[in-house]
Amino acid sequence: MLGASSVFITPATATTHPLLIGTSGRHDAYVIRLALPNGQKVKTIPAGTYTFAIHDYSRIHNFALGSQTANKRLFTTGIKWIGTTTYTLRLAPGHYAYACSAHFATMNGTFVVARR
Repeated sequence: MLGASSVFITPATATTHPLLIGTSGRHDAYVIRLALPNGQKVKTIPAGTYTFAIHDYSRIHNFALGSQTANKRLFTTGIKWIGTTTYTLRLAPGHYAYACSAHFATMNGTFVVARR
């Protein structure tokens, strides 16, 4: 049996999981964002499995996601890496944070995963 804080990271494939879009450092700007496909910032989402499409645009920034509730990093792109990658994760209820590892004091955000 899996605990409430269980998170699975699996290779993303064609899926029906809801999509969350992360962006970091477009034009080297000190901006990081996690949004729904309609552009709305992620604030609260129901527990479940999600596909994250991460667009890392800068060699001076990255995108890291962690669970504040479990005190655990879930994924991160490389600071010098540029590109798009996907992750599929099952998110349990709790508090989550994302940030640029190199500029976490200014490039960060949080969201809540609520019980269904």
